[in-house]
Amino acid sequence: MLASRLHLSALLRALLLPAALLLFAIPVSVDADDSIPESVVDVRIEGCETVPQSWILGKIRIQPRRPLTSRMVREDKRELMNTRLFYSVVERFERTPAGAVLIFRVQEKPIVRSVRFEGNRRIKDKLLTAWTGLRPGSPFDDMANREAVRRIEQEYKEKGFFFVQVTLVQGADPADRDIVIRVDEGPKVRVVRRDFMGVEQVMKGRLKTKLVTKSAILGLFSGIYRPETLEQDVLALKEYYRGLGFFDADIRVEPYFSEDRSGVRIIYTVEEGVRSRVRSIELRGNRVIGTAQLCEKARVKEGDFFNGVLLSRDVRDMLEPYWERGHYLASVVPVPQFSEQPGIVDVVFEIDEDRPRYIRRVTADFAGEHPYTKETVVLDRFQMHPGDLANPKLIRRGQSRMNGGAILQGVQLTVTPVDPETEMFAPGNRTFRAQQKMPQSGWQSDWTDQLSTFGRRRLADDAYGRQRPVVATKKSADSGAAASSDGSSSDEGAHRVGRSQRGMLPVRVPAEGRRDLSHLHRTAVPLVPPWRPVPSETVVHGFESDLLVSRFPASAVEPVTRAQNHDGFFYHDSNEIRRGNPALEGSPYNNQFQSLPPGWVDIDIGATEGRTGRIMMGAGVNSDAGIIGSFIWEETNFDLFAPPRSFSDIINGRAYRGGGQRFRAEAAPGDIVSRYAISWTDPYFLYSDYVFSVSGFYYNRFLWDWDEDRVGGRISLGRQVTPEFSVNAALRLEEVTLKNPRAPMGGVPAVVARSVGTSFLSTTRLSASNDTRDSVILPGEGHFMEVAYEQAFGDFHYPRFEGEARQYFTLYNRPDESGRQILMLAGNLGFSGNNTPVFERYYAGGFQSFRGFAYRGVTPRINGVSIGGRFQALGTVEYRVPVTADDMIQFVVFSDVGTVDTQVSFARTRATVGVGLRIIVPAMGQVPLAFDFGVPVAKEFFDDERIFSFYVGILQ
Repeated sequence: MLASRLHLSALLRALLLPAALLLFAIPVSVDADDSIPESVVDVRIEGCETVPQSWILGKIRIQPRRPLTSRMVREDKRELMNTRLFYSVVERFERTPAGAVLIFRVQEKPIVRSVRFEGNRRIKDKLLTAWTGLRPGSPFDDMANREAVRRIEQEYKEKGFFFVQVTLVQGADPADRDIVIRVDEGPKVRVVRRDFMGVEQVMKGRLKTKLVTKSAILGLFSGIYRPETLEQDVLALKEYYRGLGFFDADIRVEPYFSEDRSGVRIIYTVEEGVRSRVRSIELRGNRVIGTAQLCEKARVKEGDFFNGVLLSRDVRDMLEPYWERGHYLASVVPVPQFSEQPGIVDVVFEIDEDRPRYIRRVTADFAGEHPYTKETVVLDRFQMHPGDLANPKLIRRGQSRMNGGAILQGVQLTVTPVDPETEMFAPGNRTFRAQQKMPQSGWQSDWTDQLSTFGRRRLADDAYGRQRPVVATKKSADSGAAASSDGSSSDEGAHRVGRSQRGMLPVRVPAEGRRDLSHLHRTAVPLVPPWRPVPSETVVHGFESDLLVSRFPASAVEPVTRAQNHDGFFYHDSNEIRRGNPALEGSPYNNQFQSLPPGWVDIDIGATEGRTGRIMMGAGVNSDAGIIGSFIWEETNFDLFAPPRSFSDIINGRAYRGGGQRFRAEAAPGDIVSRYAISWTDPYFLYSDYVFSVSGFYYNRFLWDWDEDRVGGRISLGRQVTPEFSVNAALRLEEVTLKNPRAPMGGVPAVVARSVGTSFLSTTRLSASNDTRDSVILPGEGHFMEVAYEQAFGDFHYPRFEGEARQYFTLYNRPDESGRQILMLAGNLGFSGNNTPVFERYYAGGFQSFRGFAYRGVTPRINGVSIGGRFQALGTVEYRVPVTADDMIQFVVFSDVGTVDTQVSFARTRATVGVGLRIIVPAMGQVPLAFDFGVPVAKEFFDDERIFSFYVGILQ
């Protein structure tokens, strides 16, 4: 038995030993066997013919006798395939007595041997190579070569070579290894002229401003001919004509090339057709606001020509009453209806009134992992709070205000409407159940308890004199900051994104006469506004009326006037609804079911922090101040109360940033005037609607009659009561040094001698302004008015009264509202007390004061020395007319009149007449260059005249 077992064991060994040796000799693929060697003794390449083996090994990271994993093998294969030199890469392991060997077998793609471009004279080979990517040694691909030809042709045409022809001479055959591309460039084609045929009722120059195709400047610059823009031109012209009522206008365009094909003349043939008149105007769908009120400001009337520009303004005017009532989703769509008679159109305004909506919550989120800007910076600029009516105009204004500064970039608002039908009666709505249990006098206490639960922070007066509590947003809760009963955060890490006020959300309480506001938290369930507790038209949406009445206690309903809701907005009579709902007849709720119940909107503000720090250097010149250099360091997201807490705050730029304040340091040395200033401004001081500013300055000017130095500071506090009306109070403290008095015709006047030396000047100033201009730069409508009283104390005691007014009228404009001819009337009146020092008196003259005279050229004089006046009265009449169709050059005719005297008198009135130009350079923004020529027609013999004045940048 034992012998037989030994014999069987020897037999098995004899059979298994050759099999084991054979197994070691067979190559093993990684894919076939998941187990790979822990390391290899060598890495080899097979199949390479033209690509050097050493170059391939340089791409491989696996090293002999180093740890090896399957991931390393896959990464090396991927690296080789990414070279685009191989069709395939296959790996395998071979077992040798010395150890495992890794072998990569590659299948090469054909290689480009040479690349040659022929015929290209205007474009260098280097640029063609960059366009195509064809280089010797790169993989050869006949399809890629054909694509390279198409790319070269496309790039040539983009550069204006419309007639270019590119041919693949060699490289289209897969057997090729050399690439030859021939280029026939042809001339560079520019648009020399753009002409219109058949245009009779529209200004041709205005049509040119609508074209995408531009003509060459002096035949040498710009004006590249691109045929694809011609189709865009036709669409733009048709849209323009249809906006003016030419609904049947037909436009064709043809290019005509010169003999050498280097220039092209574009001719647009227009068949204008008949311009339509409005036969009738009808409003459909309006019930909340009457037709007479909606059409009160209508610009398009029956019998007028159809005008899409004016019609769009009518739509905006119709929407504004709805917006003021919070009808956020209200829409007014003008639908032209054509009649069988040519040139006659009826306009029907399809109105969807929506429902009143209130803002339920406002949230702010910043992009990025570590924002440093407080959320209050966003919310203060937005100026819309939970409880406010959802006025789209104010919401858009808030978005523009946030985008208008340098603090935030790419501000996006997501406004989500919420209807009470979808949430109010939803199962599990604990807010609605809480309302059912409210006692008769429990409205205010219940909502106050909710507010304290969400974390009340503080109370402050808002812009309308009401208390404004501040509650914490979800962002602070998500960060782990625990809010105490007074709303303060216990999270030390919250000093960013709000610091001690992290995530504080202002909430505005409703006006006097409403019940207490439901102080809404961004995570709160939907709330019914307590001043409108009963859903007005819920019965229309399928709910049982008796069930509704039973859910609302009588004490929850405020008395309202019939056919009028609590906000004073009139609705249609409810008799029609009551007739269809017998359960409501005689009910105290019968007037509550007149309109849709109010809804809500949730507003989510998403923003990215901008680059708020700027260092600017430059120079300027004007006729009043000479040459001035400028060095400015400005930070528009400054935070005075955020000192660095670590060295990393300084390195990362977080120190003194994130509060939305403005800091500015300026140095402006000049040959006549030098100014150095530093200022700090908080536009929402203490999270209120007040603007607080502190500044310090040093000022030096060389005048004809003396030299003047000023050093001091200014503190001001202002408030914008409404978007048009603002008030301001300021305290100014200065040390004024008047030196080097000059008296070429005699002694120094006594009024000047009294001010020579160093004086301390301090004044308090109160001012109020009203601004309704449509633009602060070249306005066309509206007015600006300001009145101010200033009282000086210190070394000089005197009062000062000042008033300024400017009114703008648009006397004419083209049908598309361009080409506005503007008449401006302006006046300036001032009176100062007897003890006013010479350096604080009135002096007129210069571009922004009295054209035709030099800076401070209009003033009383003694012995040839300017002594200034205590009374000033100036007036201006200016008429501005655009010269070009794009309104970039405007011609100005003006007359300035006024006087400066030592007492209230018009005996020495001066007057000038003149002309000027306003030139808008797009690269410099919308601020125009101003050049004026003024000729005095009434003057005093001692006045200092200056015919020409100019200013780079003017705010009127």
